Amino acid sequence: MVKYFAIVTGGSRGIGRGITEALLDSGRFKGVVVTFNKNSEAALEFATKAEKDHAEKEAKVKTVGGDLTTIEARDGIFALCDAEFSTADGWSLGCVVHNAGQYAGISSTNVDGLVGTPKKLGDGSLVDGEDGKTDFSYISYYQKLYGEAFIDICERSIVRMKAAREKHLEDGITYRGSIVGISSPGCNGAFRVTAGYDMPGSGKCIMEYTSRQYAINLAPLGITCNVVVPGITRSDVWSALAEKRGSTGDAFLEMMKNNRVPIKEIAEPSDIGDLIVFLSGTGGGRFMTGLSLRIDGGLHLT
Repeated sequence: MVKYFAIVTGGSRGIGRGITEALLDSGRFKGVVVTFNKNSEAALEFATKAEKDHAEKEAKVKTVGGDLTTIEARDGIFALCDAEFSTADGWSLGCVVHNAGQYAGISSTNVDGLVGTPKKLGDGSLVDGEDGKTDFSYISYYQKLYGEAFIDICERSIVRMKAAREKHLEDGITYRGSIVGISSPGCNGAFRVTAGYDMPGSGKCIMEYTSRQYAINLAPLGITCNVVVPGITRSDVWSALAEKRGSTGDAFLEMMKNNRVPIKEIAEPSDIGDLIVFLSGTGGGRFMTGLSLRIDGGLHLT
């Protein structure tokens, strides 16, 4: 019997947690590699609970930490995959979700030590007051997180997906794989520009473009690649942002729901997870590839 496992970066909290839980709930995935940035205790607590909640399915959830802009953190992902979910032991990598992200210095810490108010393009904040040179540190960080890390994780995952496909072919089974990048409003030409998202968007647009290249190149192998763009989704990141504006997470979400979301509802992480399950399954989702899918209650229309 085929045992599928998934990789979910940033998979122990917020949207990533919802994705991990949905994949396990689906019954198709028996294992998940979950990455976290700093909080190992919280990640391990989540993994233990997830295994307990899915004990009847003999689920296996393993965690690995580190800032994914570093090669060492990404090495750790695949060392864990090969140790705990090897093809020789009957495991097949069936889904990869690059969800990990942050507002540098606001929602989490980072190895580059970036803190403070996010920089903006064109307002002079990128120019150093002392030497007059442009500061690329924020842009560089986000391009490493959403560009370099996404490509590295995809490339190494594809090697393992191909190995799984070969084993499937030997056994007369059709292989289906899925790669998904989690983006944000305003990072492609189909969305209006999102004010204040200059720096993260400079990295996520790389992920959005490369995902389409992966989609066309991997289609003959039965591997799809899409980007999912959540709208206002309940997670602790909103509390961090709201505090910077003298508000609370709940109050900020309520304001956004009433003023910006036509459907007048806040998405839950599980809603995003349901879409990932659909894209990574054997049903109609297998025909969807090279897309940037908005799951935002109409936010993109406002």
